[in-house]
Amino acid sequence: MTTATVPPTHLTEISHAEWQARVELAASYRALALAGITDLTYNHLSARVPDQPGQFLIKSEHLFFNEVTASSLLKYDLGGIKLSGEGKVSRGGLVIHGGLMASRPDLAAVFHTHTPANMAVSVQKWGLLPLTQHSVRFFNRVGYYDFNGFEFHVDTRDAMRDAIGNKLILVMRNHGVLIGGRTIPEAFLKHHFFEASCRAQVAALSAGLDNLIVIDDAAAEAAASEHEALGYPDVNQRDWQATLRLLDEDAPSYRT
Repeated sequence: MTTATVPPTHLTEISHAEWQARVELAASYRALALAGITDLTYNHLSARVPDQPGQFLIKSEHLFFNEVTASSLLKYDLGGIKLSGEGKVSRGGLVIHGGLMASRPDLAAVFHTHTPANMAVSVQKWGLLPLTQHSVRFFNRVGYYDFNGFEFHVDTRDAMRDAIGNKLILVMRNHGVLIGGRTIPEAFLKHHFFEASCRAQVAALSAGLDNLIVIDDAAAEAAASEHEALGYPDVNQRDWQATLRLLDEDAPSYRT
């Protein structure tokens, strides 16, 4: 498998580090599309430019996830000023992604989606429950942000910052989810397992909450701590590398 660290020769203004981030972010868009995670042209995944931490990459609002390529990604500064690329991003996308990256310099990536499953969990009063082996890894590690309308205004950034705190997951009530990562692969993998947890919870609740076996707090915390001790995003990157192999077989244009 090719490790695309070198940008095409016509993109002389892009560093090798930025190109690698572009390839990984485009891969994330394509992999979510292959998994059926789509909301037409809405939702965004973003990544900080590694050697320009005050800048980030994000798709144009006109593209579906399965159309994104490394070179099609737009570049913005954290204040929402476009620096390069064809197209534009909605005001809400810039407020959410630029705002979270501005307040959390530890984050290299921010994924924001509205799937039927994560929207369903966002409206459940109890939030994500420790029901499964997947979900316990997020026990006491999720922030919750109350719905106050669309995030079109810069002053909503402070409320989102306070709601997520030092966590990597923010459930936006009646809206969707934000997943942060200290690397792009970490954000991708956390999104995968959080989405699977939400789908399992929605399915399980068809039996009624009183009929479910909820993992007790002590066991859930022990499991979450044990998972964290293994390291992030995946101790040997096997899932991320397998994802890239799948894309190189089924959708190799993401690298262009």
